[in-house]
Amino acid sequence: MKYEKILIRFGELSLKGNNKMTFVRKLASNISKICNVDLKHIDIMIDRIFIPYSIENLNNLNYVFGISSYSPVFQLNSNLDEIEKLIQKIDFAPHKNFKINSRRKWKDFPLSSLDLNIHLGNFVLKNNKHLTVKVKDPDIEVNIEIHKNFSYIFWEKIKGLGGLPVGVSGKTIHLLSGGIDSPVAALEMIKRGVQVDFLAFISPPHTDETTIKKLKLIVDLITKYQIKSTLYLFNYTEIMNYIGLTSNQKYKIVLMRRSFYRIASSIALKTHCLGISNGENLAQVASQTMEAIHVIHNQSLLPVYQPLLTLDKIEIISKSEKFNLFPISTIKACETCELFAPNHPATKPSIDVAQALEEELDLLQGLEEKAINNNIERLFFKINSKIDIK
Repeated sequence: MKYEKILIRFGELSLKGNNKMTFVRKLASNISKICNVDLKHIDIMIDRIFIPYSIENLNNLNYVFGISSYSPVFQLNSNLDEIEKLIQKIDFAPHKNFKINSRRKWKDFPLSSLDLNIHLGNFVLKNNKHLTVKVKDPDIEVNIEIHKNFSYIFWEKIKGLGGLPVGVSGKTIHLLSGGIDSPVAALEMIKRGVQVDFLAFISPPHTDETTIKKLKLIVDLITKYQIKSTLYLFNYTEIMNYIGLTSNQKYKIVLMRRSFYRIASSIALKTHCLGISNGENLAQVASQTMEAIHVIHNQSLLPVYQPLLTLDKIEIISKSEKFNLFPISTIKACETCELFAPNHPATKPSIDVAQALEEELDLLQGLEEKAINNNIERLFFKINSKIDIK
C-alpha cells in the first residue's frame, strides 16, 4: 500500500461565498511555495486541494495557514472492486471498532453514500470477526471519497493551522522586539491572512550583535509561514539619547513609543501597508495600560492591531512554544525599550503632557525625519533561501 496524494481541507474558506475561489487559489499558490511543489501538480477542487504525497510535503503543510486539516490518501479508480481490494489490505487487528464514512461526489456511482457505508461496513465485518461498528469516536474511521475519475481512501486526519491564506488581507508594519510577545503577535496576524513586514529599533553600541542575530532568527523562522519577509533595522541611538534629555523622566518610554509610531507610520505609508501591528498585552507593563496605549497610539496615522491584547502570559508562552519561537525569544539580549526604561515610568500619562514635552524637544521631529532617510537597514528573507545570520 502506497500513498499517492495529500488531501487538503480548508474549512473557513468555505464561508467566503463568491470570493471563495480567489482565497482557494491563493492558498494553492502558498502551498506551492512552502512545499516547493509546482502548481501544475496541484489539483484544485471546490472544497479540496490535492498535492503529491511525500513526507517532506506532509511536514511542510505544518507551516501553511488557511488549512483546517489534511490527510495522506490512497488513490484508485472509482470502481467498487478496487475499493474493496484496498480496504481488505487495511490492518484492522489493533482495533476493536470502526466506522465507514463515504462521500459520493460523483453522482453516477452505482451506490449512494449511505448504501456504500452499509456495503463496505458489512464487507469489513465479514473479514474481521472481532470488530464492531461504532458511529461515534471509533478506533478507526475509514473515509472514502468518490470522484468521477478517481476515488480516495484515508483514515488519518492531521489538524492544520486554520486561519486564512497569507496575503489575502493586506500588509502591516509589525513592531518587533526580541521578546516572547511580538513574534507570537506577528504569527497571529499572519494567521488572518496578513503579510507582515518587521520594524525593529536598535540602539548601538548598547544593542549588541546577539540582539540583532536574535531578531534575524525570529524573522527567518516566521518567514517559513509567510514565504517572504522584510526586516527594517532602525538605528535609534541618536533619537533615544535626545529623548533622554526630557524634563520629565517618567515620560521617557511614552515619548519614545510615540516616536516609534510616527516612524512606523511613515514607513508603512511608503510601503503600502494598511496598518501597524504589535505584541501589546493590556496592563502587562507601564506602557501598555489603557491610558498609555491611548497616548502612544495617538501618533499612528494608521489602524493599530493588537492580536494579543487580552491573552494572559501562559497563553502567549504556549503559542510561542507551538511555533518553536520560545527557544529564540528567551535568548538573553539588550533591547532598546529595556535599556531606556526609567525606574518609575508614567502609567497614566496624558496627551497634553506628552505634547508639551515634545514641544520642549524641538529637534525631535527633524531627527526622526533624518533617521528615516539615513538610519534604516533593510534585510530581505525568503523561504527555502539560506540567510547569512552572523
